[in-house]
Amino acid sequence: MFKKTIEKIIPFTVLPIAVFSVQFYTSLPVGNTAFWWVVNALILFTYFWEVRYSYISREDQQAIRFLKWYLLWNIFSIVRGIFVAEIYWDYKGLVSMGMALLLPLVAYIALNPDRVQAILAFFVKYTIPFAVLVFPFLSIGSWGWYLFPISLIMIFLPILPVRGKILVIIVTLIAGFGDLGTRSHVLKYGMPVILLLVFYTTRYFTLSGQLMKLTQKVLIVMPLLFFVLAVSGIFEIFKLGDYIKGDMMETREGDDGKVVEEDLKMDTRTFLYVEVLQSAKKHNYWLIGRSPARGNETVAFAGWAERITGRPERLKNEVGILNVFTWTGVVGIVLFLFVFFKGSFYAVYHSNNIYSKLIGLFVAFHWAYSWAENYQGFDMNNFVLWLMIGMCFSSSFRKMNDTQVKLWVWGIFDQKVKERFKRYSKGELVESIQ
Repeated sequence: MFKKTIEKIIPFTVLPIAVFSVQFYTSLPVGNTAFWWVVNALILFTYFWEVRYSYISREDQQAIRFLKWYLLWNIFSIVRGIFVAEIYWDYKGLVSMGMALLLPLVAYIALNPDRVQAILAFFVKYTIPFAVLVFPFLSIGSWGWYLFPISLIMIFLPILPVRGKILVIIVTLIAGFGDLGTRSHVLKYGMPVILLLVFYTTRYFTLSGQLMKLTQKVLIVMPLLFFVLAVSGIFEIFKLGDYIKGDMMETREGDDGKVVEEDLKMDTRTFLYVEVLQSAKKHNYWLIGRSPARGNETVAFAGWAERITGRPERLKNEVGILNVFTWTGVVGIVLFLFVFFKGSFYAVYHSNNIYSKLIGLFVAFHWAYSWAENYQGFDMNNFVLWLMIGMCFSSSFRKMNDTQVKLWVWGIFDQKVKERFKRYSKGELVESIQ
């Protein structure tokens, strides 16, 4: 009975996560820190009990071993943070960032296609309409944080029902391209479109399959290569101004409503890498990290940090991989790498449908992008990311053929088709959708 209740609650968790994702972009009082700690803790508790009582096949257990080790290492780092923390701000950061490090639990839930289908169906049916109450108090550039599941559903655009196609296209245009100044959203919502254009349209050509495998490898290796080149002083990818001549200015509306100009070639990342690496060297925490209770020493943000915490220390950076390094060290980086590599590898190399392969490439892209942004948080971006990683590991999803995936994705928009998919997943015969 309790297990059935948990199963029904899980889709509902999408709504508070979506609202939490945009609370910082509105001046309206949307709960205080303590309120959201309780909400997020209850969500994690729900995920934990679902994972505890869920059956995981031996094949999936073998596939997710790095995911399991990464999650256990995060738990170790969180517990270690209790002893590392020194002041109030350390403990506060430990709770907030610790919850973000526990979101990989979502990947376990995503091993079950039924759960993913229910989550996306709730998002489409309830979370998107609820945006009518939220969006009037937000700038259009922040809408994308609320609507991230659409970037996943976009992967299935060719087989969506007509109303699904219309919804996904409209939401993608608004969330991803409504404010071109929000370059992160342009990339995250635009990448599924690029993957569809490049690989779905050429999927019947042998070369397409080989190119897909090569792309997966390039996306995994590329950031490591660029990091080595930057450290050795040969090439620094963030310093575009050194390699591109001419002005690349953009005029956009800032969060305060004022018009501001931004230089698209400005390097806003190199100094973060320098500060993080220097801090790790100075305090000798490069191997196992400093725990999510502590951040890296900073010069650029020292004045702001000292006014709040009394220390020139920044708990979280805009670059996701730097946070993984600071909190969990090189050990955490290696485990993080293998989660993304193995997930995308299983999806691209061991899937019977094109959609798993595309999701695998999207996951590989997120690994590469974590070296530029994709910072950790208990938000919709990270929720969708771990949902996709779980789908990559899911043997049930990867074994479906394209027609069966069509049945599954139509169930997101149609309850009757959803019931037919449930019968299929139980081994009963169902007719395919024409």
